[in-house]
Amino acid sequence: MDLQVVSIKDLEEGFTNQIYINNDTKKKLKIDKYVLLDDKYVFMIGISTNIDKNKLGLNKAQREFLNKVAEQDFCEVLPYKKPKQISLLFLSVEFLGRDPLEISGKKFIKDFKERFDEFPLNLGQIFYFILDDINYLKVTVCELMGEETNGIIDNETDVYLTTKGSNLLFTEMEDNKIFMNKNFSFEMLGIGGLKKEFSLLFRRAFVQRAFDSSFIEKLGIKHVKGIMLYGPPGTGKTLIASQIGTILGAKKPQIVNGPEILNKFVGQSEENIRNLFKDAEEEYKQKKEKSQLHIIIFDEIDAICKSRGTSTSSGIGDQVVNQLLSKMDGVESLDNVLVIGITNRFDLIDSALLRPGRFEIHLEISLPDEKSRLEILNVHTKKMASNNILQDVNLEEISKLTRNYTGAELAAVVKSAVSFPLVRKVELEKTCQNIVPKDEFKVQMSDFLEALKEVNPSFGVNEKDFSQFNKMFYEISIFKNGISLGNELLRKLKCTNLYNISSLLFHGPNGTGKTSLAVKIALNSRFPYVKIISPKNIIGLSEYEKVRYIKDTFSDSYKSSESIIILDDLENLIEYVAIGPRFSNTILQALKIFIKTGRQKQIICFWYNQFY
Repeated sequence: MDLQVVSIKDLEEGFTNQIYINNDTKKKLKIDKYVLLDDKYVFMIGISTNIDKNKLGLNKAQREFLNKVAEQDFCEVLPYKKPKQISLLFLSVEFLGRDPLEISGKKFIKDFKERFDEFPLNLGQIFYFILDDINYLKVTVCELMGEETNGIIDNETDVYLTTKGSNLLFTEMEDNKIFMNKNFSFEMLGIGGLKKEFSLLFRRAFVQRAFDSSFIEKLGIKHVKGIMLYGPPGTGKTLIASQIGTILGAKKPQIVNGPEILNKFVGQSEENIRNLFKDAEEEYKQKKEKSQLHIIIFDEIDAICKSRGTSTSSGIGDQVVNQLLSKMDGVESLDNVLVIGITNRFDLIDSALLRPGRFEIHLEISLPDEKSRLEILNVHTKKMASNNILQDVNLEEISKLTRNYTGAELAAVVKSAVSFPLVRKVELEKTCQNIVPKDEFKVQMSDFLEALKEVNPSFGVNEKDFSQFNKMFYEISIFKNGISLGNELLRKLKCTNLYNISSLLFHGPNGTGKTSLAVKIALNSRFPYVKIISPKNIIGLSEYEKVRYIKDTFSDSYKSSESIIILDDLENLIEYVAIGPRFSNTILQALKIFIKTGRQKQIICFWYNQFY
């Protein structure tokens, strides 16, 4: 039933954080204690004689949260069962007074749990809280962890606090670090497959912030001020950075895309950097060591922090780097700031930023292994599993079939798998209306297998690249011996730890099947990364761009545990001409360097049409 939104006139009712209807409306809707608004938000209902029939009373904070205007908008109101428990709650608290206020964090949490016992809250909800009958506080739900994006508070709910504004200070906050909770797991934050990376961050960056500042001062050490996260796209770098604030009990991070810093006006780019540190500087002046941690996240930091001297334009990038250096490690650098850089191109970052005292922790977020992929799949299928939607789905088997898939690609696999039963349901219903499945809706193992055919890994085998080489082989000894030799090389490389790289050369006249033979060996190997570098891939590129293409292909192969690179038509690749003789020495030297630099398990197949 739709009810018109009105403001709550009674001051006491406004601060209870319940929503109000009159008794006639309650009987009509057959409501007990909880209601669902707009099919999304759960609230506790109250009865008021000040609210007319078919009206819904909301206070200012509730209208702000729901984006409703009094006397104009309507809310759909439905009865709702008792919500499930909230396991962890992260609150941002703002003091509505002007004078500075110090509050015991332990006392606040104790009073909060007592007053809001079995009270429902929603992610992002804004509500009021009165402490000691005189201190009026505005509270925002920043993080909420449970089975849904809403739930009720009870005595078992872990509550963590941060402040908004500089006029409020929480004392007795020794336990206000989520990662110190014995029941904490990264899956609670929606993060899977990154335990190794987080254990390193915990030891080098987090653990010392769990101790009192006076004790850290006795040790004579300073907090880590910068973390650089790098690795392939889609591996979860931005997700890690955005959740670090929650883990450390810090203020909500400022997330800035690198290109947003740049400005056409002289000096404005540097000012944009200074403005990011402004709030932290003001709070540190007032609270000193008691100030909260401020986190600044630079996404795509390579856009603004390239090595100085490499720019051919106005040099604005050099000035941005200088400004960031002075803020992180200058004379007036702060201990209440943690700067996190995120990049896919670690090689472009200015080396001065990467030394200790600045971005001193360099953490590569690499492709997930089988165990990590299983954790990621569990995170993305958690709701389906809890609602009994998965039917005979073996996630362990899927994790084995998804070698070299990034976290983002695994999420895409899950979405693609769900699309198949959705289509089956649409075809069954044959209606243009919004479909509400009445019978069982199941996602099956076959749906995931079909999804794997649709979603190809960026660092894997793209079969379209090799489709033209699927030729019929003659059953002659030279081809059998070639395949046997290739398989034997692969077997030895997998079994040994004495070397990481093997090379295989095929040579002979044009049209004898050298490329097809190499492709057959590569695809039969089941290596997760197989790429071919062919002259047709670099036609039209300058010599520098050709070397860059070769470098990127080899660099991507280093991110895989096992890889095969095929160098097709080698003499044309190096632009060899028999008259002269002439060739591109730059490309030749690049190939010689990368062929020798083998990481992980790698095999390189290359060939000539003939020996020169």
